Amino acid sequence: MTQTTLLTCPIRGPLTVARLAKDGLTVSEEAHRIDFIKFLLNRGYDKRNIEVETIIIKNLGESGRNKLRSDVIVYNCNVSDLAGTTIDKKLKKICLVAEIKRESSKKTSGINNQLKPALMQLPNMDVLGVYWDDVSRLLFAKELKEKDGEKYIAIIEDSLESLPKANQKYKSKPIRWDDLRPAENLVSILFNVANIMRSHGVNDEQLRYKETVKLILARYCDERAAKSSKTKELSLQVLKGADGTFSSRVETIYEASARRYSKAKTLFHPFKESELDDRTLRDCVKLIQGIRFTDASNEAMQQVFMSFVPTVFKKNLDQFFTPQSLIKTMVHMVDIGPNDNICDPAMGTADFLTAALEYRTNEGDDDIVQRLFGADVDEKAYDLAIVNMILHKDGQSNLKHIDTINKHDLWAKEIDVALCNPPFGAKSLEKRTSTLLNYELGHIWNQSNDGSWQKSDDVRDAQQLGILFIERCVKMLPVGGRLAIILPEGYLCTSSYGYVRTWILENLRILSLVELPRRIFTKSDADLRSNILVAQKLSPKELKKAVENDYPIHSEIVRKVGYKLGQGFTNEVKRDPYTGIELRNEDNSPIIDSDFEGIRERFTKFTEKFKWNEALEQQPLPDSSWLGAKVSDVLQHPNLDLKPRRLTPKALINKKNIIKEKPIRLGDIATIVTDTIDLSEYTSDDFNLVEGIDIRAVEGIVSPQFPQKGWEIIEKKSKNAFRIRKHDIIIGLVRPERRNIGISLDDSSNVIGTPDGIAIVRIKDEFKEKYPLGWVFERLRSEESRLQFWTESGGTSYGKLTNDHIRNVFLRNDSQQEIATISKNVNDWLEAYEKIYSVWNKIGTVNDRTPIINSPIFGLEPIDFE
Repeated sequence: MTQTTLLTCPIRGPLTVARLAKDGLTVSEEAHRIDFIKFLLNRGYDKRNIEVETIIIKNLGESGRNKLRSDVIVYNCNVSDLAGTTIDKKLKKICLVAEIKRESSKKTSGINNQLKPALMQLPNMDVLGVYWDDVSRLLFAKELKEKDGEKYIAIIEDSLESLPKANQKYKSKPIRWDDLRPAENLVSILFNVANIMRSHGVNDEQLRYKETVKLILARYCDERAAKSSKTKELSLQVLKGADGTFSSRVETIYEASARRYSKAKTLFHPFKESELDDRTLRDCVKLIQGIRFTDASNEAMQQVFMSFVPTVFKKNLDQFFTPQSLIKTMVHMVDIGPNDNICDPAMGTADFLTAALEYRTNEGDDDIVQRLFGADVDEKAYDLAIVNMILHKDGQSNLKHIDTINKHDLWAKEIDVALCNPPFGAKSLEKRTSTLLNYELGHIWNQSNDGSWQKSDDVRDAQQLGILFIERCVKMLPVGGRLAIILPEGYLCTSSYGYVRTWILENLRILSLVELPRRIFTKSDADLRSNILVAQKLSPKELKKAVENDYPIHSEIVRKVGYKLGQGFTNEVKRDPYTGIELRNEDNSPIIDSDFEGIRERFTKFTEKFKWNEALEQQPLPDSSWLGAKVSDVLQHPNLDLKPRRLTPKALINKKNIIKEKPIRLGDIATIVTDTIDLSEYTSDDFNLVEGIDIRAVEGIVSPQFPQKGWEIIEKKSKNAFRIRKHDIIIGLVRPERRNIGISLDDSSNVIGTPDGIAIVRIKDEFKEKYPLGWVFERLRSEESRLQFWTESGGTSYGKLTNDHIRNVFLRNDSQQEIATISKNVNDWLEAYEKIYSVWNKIGTVNDRTPIINSPIFGLEPIDFE
């Protein structure tokens, strides 16, 4: 829904006004006005009695030129009955006036300069006033008071919840559970609460935010108590008058909150009660007293958690951050049922558990809080998890501050669904032999000559926690249990981790593999490419049968995650492709630009097609209509490669389309150069280095770098180097998806490349006539080859090719006529470019033509004066 979407008013019908203001971010005043009108209609007010944006009093002030305009007026009769009547008669029929503002920053002015003057000018004593903005919703009434023997009219403030229903008289009354309204713009409201504290002299931001969170928890207890009581009255409210029982009511609720949420020690230490003075606390309560906090959405509470809790705990939550879109996708894919126990053994701040809580609560699951389990070895993470769970309406889940890797048998076969984003990387290690002994993946695995892996009896000196948590999760699952875990790509494709993939395939049925972009997390190495593995634990007999059936695997790639990668996690929203305007839904919430929603939809279709969550004999077998991956696509790979991109339908279709045409394997007709020179023998010689970045990906021209001494290249790159000949085909090893394939046109003897950055392809002499250079070059640069290079490349950061990847790429077997045509076109291009290159070398000096890369002082070196 774009900003150009127009509003419809219940009174005036379709309008030429958008829901969003001109800034494209905040709700327009007109939208607030319509929301208020709907509020009135829900209270039983007749829309025929409502008039919008009307001048109610003229000729104000000494000049008589001022006018008083009201945004909404409610009469005690139909507006049509007042046609032709005088202003004075109309004023006597008014029972309510309202002032609507777009932002709370205009609250004071709107109340004092517009709403209160309007009420004072209206003749009826029972007329009411309403103020409404993005945060505040207040009711005002007239009251006759006496001072020094003289009576006067005062304007009193009340909660909007005291607004009487249509045809009823106003009477200030305590707010009841049924009077509460849904929480809108909750974070802004809570920031206003903190600002009230600051205006009252509470200058410590940590204390302000701590008291804000405590107020939320007290409110949770208050709402639960009110909902179940006979009177249904809230304790956290300021009653009309002096309200002498305010302090005792609040103290009782805070004490109940401290008992209920006793695990949140940081919040309730050293004071269980509020640390605010009576006046400050009253003003804070006034702001939130009409809001139902227990109805707040998971997204709203997550925003509250990220906004307020870091300051309270003096902890940056970036290291724990996992995007909600990713979490919801994983929770969706494991198909949590009404009797399932859910656990995260490395819970961090418990974001998976809060998402599972919301997921099941939305399904009407009223005892989900009893089936949530989690643990973390880090005490600070445990404290944060407790508060996060509390904010999501449950603080007493089965959370533990323990080392679940060491406690390897905790919850054994008791958990139906395991969700985990474990610490991974070379820095997160388990070194205790007594602990590693309890894990198959804690042992040394040996690889046989045929490439298979077998576990030995010997225990490793150390093992990465990320690997151990795979097995730790599976230990918790009974047969039929499901696992969704985030893993670095290296575990799924790198040769050295082949034993990990062997263990996974021997113990789990793989349901889905989803590739995530680099830098999606900062809790470990921020540059790692991560993946989601979703799997199901089967009995050995069932797993064997599933493999015999060649079970299907869902596989996808994510690039848009809903926020900017790296620090900050700023949301990225969808935009209108023509205007660039941010897209928003009917609730004015930005529509996050993410691939996860589509993945959830497609995985649901996958589940409906193959019914993996039903008995094995009831699951359909993959047939020719299934174009996605099957387990055989993994088991038949020499490296048991589990990379999601290799198993996506398009990658598999691309490979199958080539193979069915009896393709040519590059390694059969060409040599991948392995001979190098030792630069340590040429330390003072000048060389022009070629790296992947020196291949112009658009047309495939290689532009060697400026001359460097041999010792410089040794220091920066490697002491071994290839000598590059004219018309060598150069392949950049890193980021193969970019089509970094070029032809060298330089015939000098000092052009080199290092094995860590490039590979050199030379056609074997016996095949040069049948498969000429131009054809091989064009085929390697084709989309078919690019996809093969990209999907086969490995690594945990950028994809990187090996010589075997390049040797094993398949080239389409064209006819001799097609080969001749392609070769001629490439040769014509090479001839034309060589002419250009020759002319270029006549322009200016060598210094003028020298490419400069990352050399800010090149050409401005110091000069020694004699």
